[in-house]
Amino acid sequence: MNTIKKIAASHYFLLALLIIAGFAAYTFNLSNPLFWDDEDWIISNSFVHKISWENLKFIFSHDTLAGIGLRSNYFRPFLFLTFAFNYVLGGIKPLGYHLANNGLHIANGVLIFLVLFGILKKKLPAFLAALLFLIHPLQTEAVAYVSGRGDPLSVFFMLLALWFFARFKDKNIVLGYALSSVSVILGILSRETAFLFPLYFLIFSAAFFQKEKFAAALKKSIIRAWPFWTISLVYGILRLTILNFQNTLNFYREANFYTEHLSYRIFTFFHALTAYFRLIFVPAGLHMERDIVVNTSVLQWPVWLGVAIVGFIILGGLVFYKKEKTQNQGQNWKLETENWKLPKISSFRLWFFAWGIFFVNLAPTSGIFPINALIYEHWLYFSLFGFFTLVAFYLDKLLHLLQTKRVLLFAAWFLLLSGYLVFFGFQTVRRNIIWGRTEEFYKNILRHEPQNVRALNNLAMYYSNQGKTKEAEELYWLAVDANNSVPAPYYNLGNILRDRGDVAGALELYKKAVERDPYFVYGYMNMASIYADQGKLVEATKMLEKVKTLKPYESRVYYNLSLIYLARGDRKSALDNLLMAEKLSESDPEANSAVKALLKQLERTDIKK
Repeated sequence: MNTIKKIAASHYFLLALLIIAGFAAYTFNLSNPLFWDDEDWIISNSFVHKISWENLKFIFSHDTLAGIGLRSNYFRPFLFLTFAFNYVLGGIKPLGYHLANNGLHIANGVLIFLVLFGILKKKLPAFLAALLFLIHPLQTEAVAYVSGRGDPLSVFFMLLALWFFARFKDKNIVLGYALSSVSVILGILSRETAFLFPLYFLIFSAAFFQKEKFAAALKKSIIRAWPFWTISLVYGILRLTILNFQNTLNFYREANFYTEHLSYRIFTFFHALTAYFRLIFVPAGLHMERDIVVNTSVLQWPVWLGVAIVGFIILGGLVFYKKEKTQNQGQNWKLETENWKLPKISSFRLWFFAWGIFFVNLAPTSGIFPINALIYEHWLYFSLFGFFTLVAFYLDKLLHLLQTKRVLLFAAWFLLLSGYLVFFGFQTVRRNIIWGRTEEFYKNILRHEPQNVRALNNLAMYYSNQGKTKEAEELYWLAVDANNSVPAPYYNLGNILRDRGDVAGALELYKKAVERDPYFVYGYMNMASIYADQGKLVEATKMLEKVKTLKPYESRVYYNLSLIYLARGDRKSALDNLLMAEKLSESDPEANSAVKALLKQLERTDIKK
């Protein structure tokens, strides 16, 4: 009994250490402001400002940018529901949002420990894998950035699904499937990549739960994953049909040499893979909006190095597989534990599990389908679970070997590992601090990616808000020079000219913005305002009607249209728009008050008549 109590106590002690380490690494982001996509997804999105039936219907039937009148490929309703809870509890105060992100990340570390301990029945490798996952600096892009919550949230539900199945597969398989399925659905609705869960389950099951030889274990695992295949199939059909907001399988509106050549996309992925491994081992120079060149040949050095890495992984798997077959372990694989019935873990199955998780997670970014970027640090979030499982397993073996045979060497390796972990923690803290310093954050990107349009435009907007108009204008023009097909810099330059009184120049720039992107709603809105001020009411009406098609749920658009129609003498159109504005303005008290005041004014006019 005392032994059991000691084991339980050490178990809780390690969990406490993980929680403390995660909190210590990320506590520096708690006061960081909301910015970047947070502006569009949270601050300016009225559909997360109140939890109501109308808002829920909108969130679960529209893409992520629909709330601000734009369009995207992303569909993450449960993620936006969590934003709504944060907003209801604290508005746009950052503390609650960061606590939620940090808490999810720490919960994922705890789940990794529980899952791996249940598999390996050894605490040190489970603890090391979870600790590395928690404090590695590459994770900050998914955690410190509020809009990055989709990664830790979806991974939380996937890990929970694996844990549910492992926990209940022998006691109550129906309950295990039910709980896992609910978790998987929530994961998919948090971030699209969770639709790959059937493959994660297949890898997990074949590696750890099937007592048959590997081929048979793989086949049986495919069959056992049937509820998850069904969920992913239904989701895929929905995304390609009624939820296909903007060409789900292609993030590019216009074809280019990257989208038109599958081979180029695959070559570029191997280049990205080389960069990923460098960042895993030496996480320095981290920054958002990372870019790489599009590769056109396997002979380019980052490409062939990536191919060589994959070749080494495959070769290692074949060697371990051959060793497993030779030892013929498949006939006596039955290890009874307190909760789970597990096969003896072979090196091959651990290798298969680790690299399977790693590469399946990266599959959506491999270039098979063109997506919106070539490389992002946060794309490794779940991949690092597989990678660090393998690292921790062999670190445990190495430390155990040195401890028993080479005490001094063990001490040296232990100090080296501790120093490496401290370096990881330092870099994570540093990245969390940079995420809270807007100017430094954008300058950090531009040091590495001087032609990055988003960073140039966003830093310029920051300067503009600080009253540094000259610096902002210079950066906007640099953004235009870097890529003249992006609408935002033209729009922001138009705002500068408008404020100077150069209305004609502003109009030309707004026109260029909407020419670059016909869905860029802000350009139409500002043109409508200028035309209205000039008395060009027909042109103003056209612009606002266009805005209405892009932002059909924005009450202020209908209100402004009603004013224009009244000025034109079209009372019926004015009243129609005003009534729609009244219906939509329930979550906007200021707009609602203005709408009701105008309605009363019209009623008084009717009475006088």
